[in-house]
Amino acid sequence: MPDRHLVTAPSGDKAELKHFKLLLLDDGILLAGFDYAGKSVNVLNVESVSEWQHIVQLVGQTEDIKGAVLLSLKEGNFCAGADLEQVHDAQTRQSFHAMEALVSAVHHLFGEMARSSKPFVAAVEGPCLGGGLELALACHGRLAGTHAKTCFALPEVKLGILPGFGGTQRLPRLIGLSAALEMITAGKTVYPRQALRIGLVDEMVTSVPSSVRTLDRVRHETLVQTAVGKAHALRRQPAQPKPLHGIQRFLNFPSVRPLVCNYARRQVIQRVGHFYPAPLRAIDAIQKGMSASVLDASLTIEQPLLLELMASRTSDYLVGLFLAGETVKRNAAAASPGVTRVAVLGAGLMGAQIAGQLAEKGHPVVLRDLSPSILAKAMGGIHKAQTAQVRKRLIQPSDLRYRLSRIAPTVRIEDVCSAPIVIEAVSEKLDVKRAVLAEFESHAGPEAIFATNTSSYTLAAIAAGAAHQERCVGLHFFNPVAKMQLVEVVRAPFTSNQALAQACGLAKRLGKFPLVVNDGPGFLVNRILSRYLAEAVILVGEGTPIRRIDAVAKNFGMAVDSGHPMGPLELLDLIGLPVGMHVLTSLAVLGSRIESRDALLQHFLPENQPPVTFWKAGKENPRALQAISQYRRTLPSDTSPLSDDLLQERLFLPMVDEAVRCLHETIVEKPWQIDFALTYGIGFPAFRGGLLTWARQTITPSQLAQQLEALSAKYGKRFEPCPGLADGGW
Repeated sequence: MPDRHLVTAPSGDKAELKHFKLLLLDDGILLAGFDYAGKSVNVLNVESVSEWQHIVQLVGQTEDIKGAVLLSLKEGNFCAGADLEQVHDAQTRQSFHAMEALVSAVHHLFGEMARSSKPFVAAVEGPCLGGGLELALACHGRLAGTHAKTCFALPEVKLGILPGFGGTQRLPRLIGLSAALEMITAGKTVYPRQALRIGLVDEMVTSVPSSVRTLDRVRHETLVQTAVGKAHALRRQPAQPKPLHGIQRFLNFPSVRPLVCNYARRQVIQRVGHFYPAPLRAIDAIQKGMSASVLDASLTIEQPLLLELMASRTSDYLVGLFLAGETVKRNAAAASPGVTRVAVLGAGLMGAQIAGQLAEKGHPVVLRDLSPSILAKAMGGIHKAQTAQVRKRLIQPSDLRYRLSRIAPTVRIEDVCSAPIVIEAVSEKLDVKRAVLAEFESHAGPEAIFATNTSSYTLAAIAAGAAHQERCVGLHFFNPVAKMQLVEVVRAPFTSNQALAQACGLAKRLGKFPLVVNDGPGFLVNRILSRYLAEAVILVGEGTPIRRIDAVAKNFGMAVDSGHPMGPLELLDLIGLPVGMHVLTSLAVLGSRIESRDALLQHFLPENQPPVTFWKAGKENPRALQAISQYRRTLPSDTSPLSDDLLQERLFLPMVDEAVRCLHETIVEKPWQIDFALTYGIGFPAFRGGLLTWARQTITPSQLAQQLEALSAKYGKRFEPCPGLADGGW
């Protein structure tokens, strides 16, 4: 029987489906293939929900249809959840009537599915996120394929909202209160093996997805056939709520729920403070809703909280940043066909991490270093990182072996010759990087691309003597590579479009955001970050306590989204003081505004000893306090304390000034690119919308220029505002 694009309801009304394709099998099971037209992923919005409502009614009213299997015809994606473009449009207009109607309709629709005597089964292959997971939760059965991208999450709190299609009600009833709170309040991602263990899915099915995504092809996949079998089994014996076992059953007792929810609240506040209301509202929805029916709780408790959060400025900012990330990825979508084999030159800290990420994502990697001992250490570090994933049950031991087998360590430059792209991650010394580039060009193929991971030199400086400058590009990863989503793809005037496309495509395949920036000292993120770090060091030298400087930054929200709020001095400890000093020194070409206390920092770098850190075991390092005291003996005494507001101004206003300079010099072209880069590159708090968005909401351009001029008069030329700053336009 061919796919049915035109379906007829018993009433005789005809409805042409745009986003679903249907196929009724001979045994009476309807295959519903979700294939949202015009998007690379499936989303739930007014159009797709209306069509799914028609399908649910069709199943219920058609005698020949005995059950339905929901699957995706998108390669590598089940459903990405609600259509955030529609959400953001409503937020921009501050008009939520359509969203309220949609949410209410979904609650009734999912309730109709749950009450249906005909089973609905979700066959999940690829990411099943947000509203997509809530749709799967409304089904009578769920099966997970073993595709590498298959995962489950309710990440709504990361968008400043809560699961609004019944997720706060169905999930705790299915997997238990404690496990549901963890998934919902942290937006935790769960993979198939974990999903099976906690009862989120009924079965995990090893299946190879068809590359041709038509119902006639996918109906033969093992996952779909198993889902059809599951539907028949549910016809014979309708699903009953699975009893919770052990500790989860105890934690779901009505008398225990308040204790569990209060513990979850404390965990949220410890992780993100009170900056984000959504996780706390989600806990309220779960706790209050557990005493009512799913539909009543969804309509009277979950829905009002969702709409309240959706109307907040925090959610508006977070959704805007998410859509900015989608724009970054779309801009990289035109990249030429992906390379598979990649070489990494340099097996130090960054090189080893990059190689590990490449292998994890399926790329064969040649890891080259001159030192066998450094190679051995790198392979040991990669093994340790991957073993941690086995221990957390994210991957199987066989996956670990496959990943490690993809990495070929070598000391021979000849072994990298066949790689179409190499990533240079050798030590941050200009002469070394130039020598590595020259050696690479003497052995590389005619089309091979050289991507440098430098953090402190311009691409132009590194490639000054290159025979084929057009094949040189920057790929600036951030540490730690596995966690940091941003990659700056650096384009010099001589960089070819092909080299740029290959670099963007590779970063995207690693799951990163490849933000294209033009070449210049410090590129974008490090250049702006340097003003923040340098001012923190200057404040230390003036006598402001280490703890107070970092506390002001953390109270502002720096790095709160990582779950580990961090001030500038803690960040310097993480980066490593020698690296930080090297970056600041290299940016001296920008002039007097990149100023630090080199004389102070020299006290932190004792000869033939490890650098002194600002912090040690969660406390101010006594050796750091001693170094500061020794430095300050040479200065006039000035003990007048600074207010928190003034400290905040001195830390963050110079960053705004430098960001505007980057726009004027077209390092990037749009203010949103700066907001996005600093949010994902240094942990600028997302709830503030990004650096420039925060500045625009806080102060007018003319007031900003005046404040910088006042700071300049009191503290030095480094605060002089950028010409044209007061004119706005940023």
